[in-house]
Amino acid sequence: MNSNVKSFLSNLQELNDANTVTIKVPSTGKNASFKHASVNQQKELLRSAFDGVDGVIKRANILNKLITDNSTTDIDFLIIDKNVILIELRKESVGPDITINETKYNLNDLPTFKKSDVKLKATASHDDITVKLKVPTLAIDTEINTKLGTELAKITDQHEKLKQSIDIVVAYETSKYIDSVKVGDAVIVFNEISSYERREIVNNLPLKLSNKILNYIGDIKAVTDRSITFDEEVILEIDASFLSAD
Repeated sequence: MNSNVKSFLSNLQELNDANTVTIKVPSTGKNASFKHASVNQQKELLRSAFDGVDGVIKRANILNKLITDNSTTDIDFLIIDKNVILIELRKESVGPDITINETKYNLNDLPTFKKSDVKLKATASHDDITVKLKVPTLAIDTEINTKLGTELAKITDQHEKLKQSIDIVVAYETSKYIDSVKVGDAVIVFNEISSYERREIVNNLPLKLSNKILNYIGDIKAVTDRSITFDEEVILEIDASFLSAD
């Protein structure tokens, strides 16, 4: 590459790094600084639209990476932070106006939530089994999404993949929220075992206990879903075109 172009790109990168936006992170209640989204990040997100079921998983990881790469603050972001941060980055990088079903909306009209609205940790018990629950970090989300993608990639028939994906996705998604499982005196800490082993434990839990865990997850998702729901009950889709102008 031409040395002048290299120098130009270096200066451009410095300007991009210095051009930041401050966003209040729900899980901490504190402000964090982020670089604006780039053209390359927009293109990577757009490409995920062509990958079918695999693209949904890939897109989730792309968005997680966008947040961690653009953050200039050393924070272990939680998944409850994800929508809020992405919406603020979209407002700064593209603008607040967005069209949904041919109707224009303003992202500034979306409601917010506080750390106190979310139960970051909980416990679910049944008989002699105790499960400690917590809201997962983006790092855990990405790790398990990657394992999920690998699992689904083994199924080459698309019809079969759609049929099996629900059971596989639910097991992996549930495992993200589990910190540990105690049966009697034996304790398994989930971040010390493989994603596959987590999935196997989840699939062998009593249904009554599993439902308690799913209720906790549902409560978390209900709060985060409110942050992408306009007054008219119109839901904002953070999809492959999210960083593109209307």
